[in-house]
Amino acid sequence: MIHLVGQLFNADTHITINPLKTKVEIYKKLFFYNPLIGAFHFPFNSTLLSKNLSMIIDCMRKSRSIFLSKSQFTRGLQCHKSLWLLKNRPELRAEPDASLQARFDAGTGVGILAQQLFPGGVALEYGSGISLNISTTQELIASGSQTIYEATFRHDNILAMVDILHKGADGWELYEVKSSTETKDIFINDTAIQYYVVAGAGINISRVFLVHLNNRYTRIGELDLQRLFSIDDVTDLTLHRQTDIPQQLAGMRHTLQGSEPGIDIGPYCTAPYECDFMPYCWEHIPECSIFDIANLRSNRKFALYYGGIVHMGGIPPDFSLSDNMQIQVEAELTGRDFINTAAIREFLATVIEPLGFLDFETFMEPVPSFDYQRPYQQIPFQFSLHILANGRLNHHEFLGGPDRDPRRPFIEKLLSDVRPCRTILVYNQAFEVTRLQEMAGTFPEFAEDIEALIARIVDLMVPFRNRDYYVKAMCGSHSIKYVLPALAPDLSYDGLAIADGEMAMLAYARLAKISDMSQKEKVRQDLLEYCRLDTFGMVRIWKKLVSLTQPRGQLSLF
Repeated sequence: MIHLVGQLFNADTHITINPLKTKVEIYKKLFFYNPLIGAFHFPFNSTLLSKNLSMIIDCMRKSRSIFLSKSQFTRGLQCHKSLWLLKNRPELRAEPDASLQARFDAGTGVGILAQQLFPGGVALEYGSGISLNISTTQELIASGSQTIYEATFRHDNILAMVDILHKGADGWELYEVKSSTETKDIFINDTAIQYYVVAGAGINISRVFLVHLNNRYTRIGELDLQRLFSIDDVTDLTLHRQTDIPQQLAGMRHTLQGSEPGIDIGPYCTAPYECDFMPYCWEHIPECSIFDIANLRSNRKFALYYGGIVHMGGIPPDFSLSDNMQIQVEAELTGRDFINTAAIREFLATVIEPLGFLDFETFMEPVPSFDYQRPYQQIPFQFSLHILANGRLNHHEFLGGPDRDPRRPFIEKLLSDVRPCRTILVYNQAFEVTRLQEMAGTFPEFAEDIEALIARIVDLMVPFRNRDYYVKAMCGSHSIKYVLPALAPDLSYDGLAIADGEMAMLAYARLAKISDMSQKEKVRQDLLEYCRLDTFGMVRIWKKLVSLTQPRGQLSLF
């Protein structure tokens, strides 16, 4: 109980109420005042204490819930229920996975780098506390500071931390930094609420800008920050949204003062951002539901859902579906396998031995580290290549070293290793072909050989994308992560330390930060094992397709 009381007295400093008065009122509720001794004493009536404490906790929660930050405001614009859950049931929130956390961290790094566009400013640290940063911001403005990073303001119970506040020729300028490569409409919600708060706090803002990365910039030598970043004037767009903010805030506060809103799932669960409360709100949706029908537009899926239909078996006969969608639905309902042997045979006729089975792994980063690299450019750092010739299977692989550009050694070894192959099978050739074309531009001395390699590429995904081979286990997907276990159940990514491309990218980035050599080697082996399974899985998929077109007993590959 004492611990709970302590928690109340250390309540969120965002609450805009008189803390001394609040503590006195809490004491009055928690303790009986004895006028004979002029002091409070602890009540022994546990029922009364419990009742009062529950009331106080509820009151404090409501006070906290009315306070909003910029991110909470934009969350509320997307869905009031998501905002309510964040304030009242935060334990239901899904933790960001490693990939999402890496993107958050990268965005933070971009924001810090953008500060160098306005050197000499004063940076406020979040750990210093909101109240201190608010007062420090006012002191810096009063003392004549020209640039403040993370300038902090509060108005109308809304908190705003401005990435860069700069004193320009015509007055204060507000800069919002995004790690995106363009100005998006959703970003104007960020600048709009910041302007509302900063202007409401008494600061005259002359212009509002959005800073983002320029994906046409190619690094050569030292970073050129003026070319790395683009700065867009969004003043008019920001001002245009000011009239809507009071009503938007009123709606959010009304929601927060009540019980959990009865808002059903909808397109807003994933747009503009995927909500981190989806596991809670979508827990009633089964696996392989109508939402898993491939290429069915979101509005049509929700039309079915709002009509009371979740399972594919409930889809009305007059609800139009493409042929491929019909195949998926029928396979789900009946368990029937759809195998177009003639189409598979026609596809296999384009494949000539010796065969190469090739897969790339890439990384991308917002700020380019190497010469001839652009923001978010996919940089190949690893490949696996299985070669099948005369019934024998051989394996080749490459993994670049950390902290150096892997592209030249990558392409040199790849061109050497694929030389014997007449056909090179990849899964989703658009990805590999684009990466190869980019390297041909970066290393023109290899361009001719790269073009010859591209000419030999055949996409193993084609029979699955076209539904020439489809079984229920694929659940609407033609991704190799679904196709492989459906065709080769004995192969699985489940037991691997690295199980997908995102994990591979993060593991490769981590290599440069690992000092322990045994741990570094473990990560390297995990990367090699993952990529090797991708191409060996392709061998097994191809073998399965061949078996469908051959008389039983006549197939012997290796």
